[in-house]
Amino acid sequence: MIKLYKVAEHCFSIEAEKDFPLWPKMEECYGPFEVHNSNSDNRFTIIVGEYTANRDEMQLVYSNMENVKDGFIAFSIFNDRDNGYYFELRQPLSSEVNALLSLNRDFSKATIKLSGKIEEQWYSFNAAVNLCYMFSTVNYGTLLMHSSAVEYKGRAYLFLGKSGTGKSTHSRMWLNALEDVTLMNDDHPVVRVWGDGNIIVYGSPWSGKTRCYKNIQAPLGGIIRIIRAPHNKAVRLSPIQSYASVMTSSTGLTWDKRFADNRDATLQQIISHIPCWNMECLPNEEAAIVCADTVTKA
Repeated sequence: MIKLYKVAEHCFSIEAEKDFPLWPKMEECYGPFEVHNSNSDNRFTIIVGEYTANRDEMQLVYSNMENVKDGFIAFSIFNDRDNGYYFELRQPLSSEVNALLSLNRDFSKATIKLSGKIEEQWYSFNAAVNLCYMFSTVNYGTLLMHSSAVEYKGRAYLFLGKSGTGKSTHSRMWLNALEDVTLMNDDHPVVRVWGDGNIIVYGSPWSGKTRCYKNIQAPLGGIIRIIRAPHNKAVRLSPIQSYASVMTSSTGLTWDKRFADNRDATLQQIISHIPCWNMECLPNEEAAIVCADTVTKA
């Protein structure tokens, strides 16, 4: 059974048996993005099935095992000289591998083998799809941003920040304090820079703990980093400050030079066209009003 999905105008497919136990779980978050036919090229295909590999013949190129955060999947990446890349995904603080993922050199085809409890399989599978999407679309001016995104007056605004600084809280404050605000995504919206110069934010199937899986889009109006402070004040960033702010919240692994170069080019396009801010604020509705009043007038 094959299902086709489209996120930020990028198509990808999942191939698995009809009784694949994760199909029902996919319906909520991937369902809004399902298409039955498309004129677009298929960026990648993930085939769910058996997979074996001789890890002894591979070179470790990246691992987040030492600093994985709560709520994130731990994974290790190996360079498989003949086939591409090999991933091991597991739950945080666990030594048990829940997913083996093989991804070819041009990131267009993957095979995944799942094990463990259904919930563990789901988290690892969802992370694997996210990784495949990230790798296969970065060459097309596309970035997944670790942020919360809202639409207001026809434009999208991204709220960045370290975990626990209040990205989601600030989005809720906009929803509470302002009219006609829509939450687009609360963890990984997609930003795409098009050839005509338009920069568009899209909802995605990856929204963290918030169930917000909306197939919607809006032009990017501003990027705001949330910083806890005893006052509410929005400060416009310089180009260099803007690059540093946006770069640290753009998902990506720079072990592959192609990936690093393409991500950098997209970031440069974004900061040259979009105003970026630090929002020094309290977790209250006044902060939302001050922020919106400032950034929407830029």
